[in-house]
Amino acid sequence: MSKEDKLTPEQEKELIKLAAEIEAEAIKMKMDYEENPSKESGSFVFVNEQSTLLENEDEKLDNIALVSSSQILAKEIKKQKKKKNGDKK
Repeated sequence: MSKEDKLTPEQEKELIKLAAEIEAEAIKMKMDYEENPSKESGSFVFVNEQSTLLENEDEKLDNIALVSSSQILAKEIKKQKKKKNGDKK
């Protein structure tokens, strides 16, 4: 590793400080989740650049579509398989 690749002492201190802040925030988030679990645990929503959610911040997700993560994953796996099979031809 060359001298150019090494962090300065100031950079090392800043990195340690940032890592501690990130860890503290993660612990705080975990504790909050344990006290207030999400009703939609295990679910996630994909928003693309054409989503109406980007135009209207007051719009509720349940008015658009809330799809379970298993449905999303199954669809993504199917898409990847098609793409993989198409690449072999």
